[in-house]
Amino acid sequence: MDYKEIINNLKPEAVISLMEKLGVDRYSDRGDYIIFPTICHNIDVEEASMKLYYYKNTHLFVCYTNCESMSIFKFLKEYYDTRNIPYNWYEDIYKVILDCSSFKPTEGFETVKYNKLSDRYRKRKQEQVLEIYPKGLIDIFIKKYPIEWLEDGISKEAMDKYNIRFSIPQNKIIIPHYNIYNELIGIRGRALDPEEVETIGKYMPVQIEGKWYAHPLSMNLYGLNYNKDNIQKYGICYVGEAEKFVLQMEGFDFPNCGVAVCGSQFNKYQLNLLMKTCKPREIVICFDKEEKPGEDKYFNKLYNMCSKYKNYCNMSFVYDTRNLLKLKESPTDCGQKVFEELVRRRVFVK
Repeated sequence: MDYKEIINNLKPEAVISLMEKLGVDRYSDRGDYIIFPTICHNIDVEEASMKLYYYKNTHLFVCYTNCESMSIFKFLKEYYDTRNIPYNWYEDIYKVILDCSSFKPTEGFETVKYNKLSDRYRKRKQEQVLEIYPKGLIDIFIKKYPIEWLEDGISKEAMDKYNIRFSIPQNKIIIPHYNIYNELIGIRGRALDPEEVETIGKYMPVQIEGKWYAHPLSMNLYGLNYNKDNIQKYGICYVGEAEKFVLQMEGFDFPNCGVAVCGSQFNKYQLNLLMKTCKPREIVICFDKEEKPGEDKYFNKLYNMCSKYKNYCNMSFVYDTRNLLKLKESPTDCGQKVFEELVRRRVFVK
């Protein structure tokens, strides 16, 4: 897909229309750029400051309070993740953005018909059913151990166990997703092309012969099919953000009790999935380091996330107060010793 062409042909008036459908109630068009409320990371538009700038020449959003520079693809994903909205990448990101662009590579493309996108996603959440795909579908990709992951602490054995593959034409690491019954429900790709990473993001669904193998990430937990027995046996579950979190834990010298939400939210559906499947006594949220010096927004986000579910299970979260991690690093990125120290100092929510 030609993302660059789509982005370069964005129509400012269509971007404004999209923002209004997302709930924006005010904006300021300054000619070269448009200023919006920071709905990228604020759920309540009334509490959002006017510091989200959309630059017409570069077609980039820049959030001057939290999210920094991002393409419209990254912005829309951030919007959904912040609100814990289940979405289909093709239907709810790609097609929505294509509607804002004068570039139309898809025949028969339908524009967004809902006045409010929130209505669309509420309906989608109610009707969402996970599609099951043939397991052999993953075999069209080759077995290869990308050096980027080997250097990042993911072993060949871990990649074999989780059926990781590689696509040479797409230059992507291929990551199959399975439900708790080991049925294939989606395929994600980890982009290695720097331009695609910068424009779209590291992770996105994989396309095969015109079909997108996307699934609602909020309705599954990556790695649970492999690690549910360990979680039940040892009574603890470590919840990380990306698939890499689970794969890195596979190399530690203790049983892997990790799963990944593949986002930045842990929701009630995922909690119920864990409790029904393996009944852990404690759930530890191990999200990437996001807090900037002198702030406590991320601490509060993690605390509130755990507080919502403390009556269902013992809840805690990893919070790096000793600078063991760099900004954006996962608790598993620096190896087992650092991970264990972070877990030892975790915050318990009573």
